Amino acid sequence: MQSLFEFAEELERRDGALAQALDEVERLQHDVDELRTQAAATAERLAALSAALVAAEADEHAAYAVVEDAHSAVQVGEAALERARRDDERLAAERDLQLAREELHAADERAAAAVRAGERLVRDGDAYRLDAERLAARAVELGGRVRDVPEPDAGLNGAIEWASLARGALLLERSSLVREREMAIREASELLGGVLGDPLTTTAVTGIRDRLARALRDASA
Repeated sequence: MQSLFEFAEELERRDGALAQALDEVERLQHDVDELRTQAAATAERLAALSAALVAAEADEHAAYAVVEDAHSAVQVGEAALERARRDDERLAAERDLQLAREELHAADERAAAAVRAGERLVRDGDAYRLDAERLAARAVELGGRVRDVPEPDAGLNGAIEWASLARGALLLERSSLVREREMAIREASELLGGVLGDPLTTTAVTGIRDRLARALRDASA
């Protein structure tokens, strides 16, 4: 009888260790998946940033070219106003000059907006690179907690590659732990079934000693 309780105690101990290991693996899976998602998103942003910076620089050059043309138009309009002698000539020159000045003001605003857009992209790039450094450091931190996977290479790409390998390794480890827990549950069911003499199905190992004691009491009653 004592050996039955010792076996039940061993089952509970083993199941508790497996439950703890499974919980740790699942938490680590969450951390690795989070790292993988964030690193992939940061890599996409950095890749898109290069093209965006080229486009922003082109927009800025184009905007300043428009400013130069508008400024030249204002100078032409001012000269035309100075040359005007008749009232109708002066009125026409004033209208043209006012329009040129308005177009120059609009061009200045567009150029300033293009500059601000480029500056925002530069700031975004700085933030993305900081994210990349943080994620690479996070991969190194997690690297020591995943078995059978080499330490990550330096940089964001190293973090992405490592996270992919770690994800696969953790899936295998979790599957192995789940199978071990299922085996412990089968052993607990067989233990109770052997005591009662009937097939018995249990869904957990926790409390198997108490259930065994109750089963023995009920069987002797």
